[in-house]
Amino acid sequence: MHQFAIGQRWLSDTETELGLGVLIDVDERSISILFPKSDETRVYARNTAPLSRIVFNINDEVHDQEGNAWLVESLDDVRGVIRYNVVRTNENGEKIQKALNETRIGAQIQLSKPLERILASQIDYKEWYDLRIEALQMQANMQSSPLRGLIGSRVGLIPHQLYIAHEVGKRFAPRVLLADEVGLGKTIEAGLIIHQQLKTGRAERILVLVPDSLQYQWMIEMRRRFNLKFSIFDLTRTASIKEHDPELNPFLTEQCIIASVDLMIDHDDLREQAVEAGFDVLVVDEAHHLMWSEEEGANDRYDLVEELAESIPGVLLLTATPEQLGVESHFARLRLLDPQRFSSLEVFLDEEQQYQHTAKIAEVLMSDAALQDEHLATIEQLLGHAIQDEPEQRYRAIHELLDRHGTGRILFRNTREAIQGFPGRDCQPVALVAPEQWSMDGKLREQMWPEEAQLDGTWMEYDPRVTWLMEALRKDLKHKKVLLIARSGPVVEALENALRLHAGIRTAMFHEGMSLLERDQAAAYFAEDSYGAQILLCSEIGSEGRNFQFASDLILFDLPANPDVLEQRIGRLDRIGQENRIQIHVPYLIGTAQERMFRWYNEALNIFGNISPTAQTLQENFIVELKDCLLADLGQQFEDLLEAVSVQREALETELQEGRDRLLEYNSCRPVVADKIVTALEDYDDNSHLPMFMKRFMASTNIDFDEQSNGTVIIKPTDQMQVQGLDIDEEGMTVTFYRDQALIREDAQYLTLEHPFTESVVEMIQTQSFGSTNVALLKTNALKPGTILLEVWFKVDVVAPKALNLPESLPKQLIRVLLSENGQDLSLKIDPEIIKPYLHHLDGNSGRQVVKARREVIEQRYAQSLEIARGSLPEMKQQAKTFFAKKWQYEIDRLTYLKQFNPSIRQDEIQGLEKLQKEGLELLDGLAVTPEAIRVIVVVKP
Repeated sequence: MHQFAIGQRWLSDTETELGLGVLIDVDERSISILFPKSDETRVYARNTAPLSRIVFNINDEVHDQEGNAWLVESLDDVRGVIRYNVVRTNENGEKIQKALNETRIGAQIQLSKPLERILASQIDYKEWYDLRIEALQMQANMQSSPLRGLIGSRVGLIPHQLYIAHEVGKRFAPRVLLADEVGLGKTIEAGLIIHQQLKTGRAERILVLVPDSLQYQWMIEMRRRFNLKFSIFDLTRTASIKEHDPELNPFLTEQCIIASVDLMIDHDDLREQAVEAGFDVLVVDEAHHLMWSEEEGANDRYDLVEELAESIPGVLLLTATPEQLGVESHFARLRLLDPQRFSSLEVFLDEEQQYQHTAKIAEVLMSDAALQDEHLATIEQLLGHAIQDEPEQRYRAIHELLDRHGTGRILFRNTREAIQGFPGRDCQPVALVAPEQWSMDGKLREQMWPEEAQLDGTWMEYDPRVTWLMEALRKDLKHKKVLLIARSGPVVEALENALRLHAGIRTAMFHEGMSLLERDQAAAYFAEDSYGAQILLCSEIGSEGRNFQFASDLILFDLPANPDVLEQRIGRLDRIGQENRIQIHVPYLIGTAQERMFRWYNEALNIFGNISPTAQTLQENFIVELKDCLLADLGQQFEDLLEAVSVQREALETELQEGRDRLLEYNSCRPVVADKIVTALEDYDDNSHLPMFMKRFMASTNIDFDEQSNGTVIIKPTDQMQVQGLDIDEEGMTVTFYRDQALIREDAQYLTLEHPFTESVVEMIQTQSFGSTNVALLKTNALKPGTILLEVWFKVDVVAPKALNLPESLPKQLIRVLLSENGQDLSLKIDPEIIKPYLHHLDGNSGRQVVKARREVIEQRYAQSLEIARGSLPEMKQQAKTFFAKKWQYEIDRLTYLKQFNPSIRQDEIQGLEKLQKEGLELLDGLAVTPEAIRVIVVVKP
């Protein structure tokens, strides 16, 4: 083959963006190359031209000048110019063959394979090459990690939440009732499950149904804690979609949707379209509003969820009061999850009696008390085998009872008493004299919250609560962080203005009129220790989705009409992680509806002192009498009402306490398993290489990042960025790599391997040619100077649904082959980490000269490395199939065995596992290797 011939195709080593050029002129000293893509001609010195000859090989895809794709079958050299014999299939399935001279090849070229790129002298920086290998290794570790789906959430490492997420999130089409008490994090548990289902591919489409008032809270919680972008579907949005395309199902326009229950109930067409849309998981919050009885049937909400649950495989129901509205409604919610298992209320009640007997035995096993003969006999009867009174056998017996009996697989309920760690709360009432201007009659709203009708703020001139607030912040609360919650944004703005301008108090606001960024910034300012805000003033939205456990003083500037809303307010501080007793300051005006509402909450419902699981039900039962008493001072009638409701509340609470299912509570958080998950996540947090990786990546690609003294990093895109396609905010973003910082600074995004920005970096590295080639110097006396080594990294690939996670079963997902110049395999002898410190950057021009001079050796060693990598596949395939089969068979056998004793295990769940096991084993036969990176190493003396 001639060195240069008119018609040959060449690529510029230094200006690859010019595309594929054609040699149009050559003489003794120079050559001329036309680049049709850019319509430019370059003249180069013949002996030093920075050009690489482009020759396609058999089975390569080439494009002609019309853009048609062809497959190379063979090639001939005709006086230095290549003629390719190519083939393609047209739209009719007909096979077309022809000869294609290289002069007719299109100018657009994208060399993606590492060998193609390095032979074309497209050589990347050493740092990029190292980053590519690290990214591949991190992704391989993540795919095989049991923490997959858990590490990317901005949540504290709270054992019971992580246990439920781990237990439920790994299931296919989970159908469970999350019934933790208020303040224990049901929304977080649901978010963790959703996040895990999405990240592992077990689900792709999620529908969340909530009351109107909770839509925004859910959207913010999913985005802020889990980086999940949910869209709120209301009547305006669905109408807009229909107006644009009447035939389009609105629920097919987004993958993750939040909608109100009332929207579906009021619009049958939307309800039908939601059923037809084919969601993978349905989430229903406030599920205690789904009511059913054998005599009266179901309410509208229940009918809606039942219809959706029949077509959606996964269902999560959330309620803090699973049995509060009666055992029939509790049974009915379980029936939504598994209608075959819970088909008869009578049978369910009988089983409940048996489970209570089992729970009593389990409680003995969990105690330190010695097992008596009758206990051992009962255990043998329940389990089918005897046990000895030894710690290990008692522990195993407890878990057998948990697996076999009750609703443990579908019902999770943690209680504050079981979890512990809550310091408690105290009520600090502040009785103030009502001013003359205060309304003592009229509508209840006017009596309770007259300030909301005076948008000009004149109410502040006479309201004694304002004066009290200023004095309290100056004196008793001077050195404390204080959270204030009021009903509306205008009230909050007026108070903040007065405190900041007239009292000189550092303040922050949080209300519905602010953007998400502004709210995050306000929360971060409040969280700062030294120079942060002393008080954060929130509208009612402040009681939704934000937790401020670092503060312990709460001011309720007014009282809501709903006890659940009041509990949500208190719950911003009274949560896991709170180290101090909560001080609840309640200013009210003597002799007004405010005082009577305070007494109702305090004396009748006891809601300030403790979580009251019966409060909402009691208020609904006595709402008529309560409104009469609030509207006017009825004297003894109100006193009698307070006494009667208090007695009834105590009786209900006693009944609930006696009916606690401690076996169920234990199953909702098995301590040994939960502690292992927490420890594993702590180890991940402590040993993550991600911060250093991301900083190196940004530094090497001209992404601007500025490390702050508070542990955060400000990241901004630049015009000089050398990579494209990253999920990075155009305005920049504040991030932190550390969980403790992320929990405090809600304005900072928590950067993990599962964050969208990090995922986009890894995806870009994998799908693009970033760092796939390199030429480096190895300074050593152990090898002969001037010789070269070839290092090739291969990824073990298997095409399969994401949900199967077949890479987890592979003994290794990356294969590194290191060959000497004469073909000696040094892969096991020279570890990449050992030689890393001795490898040095080689400038681009020198690297290109090395490749051109040793092209033949590089091609030979590459072919040898490919054979070595492919040769390891049969053994890897067998190991992977053995691991995959055993893993899935263990779960299939366990569930099949337990189904004999516990009918809550669904047959379709077992059949689904068997189907997936068979599919995975078949797909593992298609194991292949893909070259990911290639490096030429030149040995030189130190």
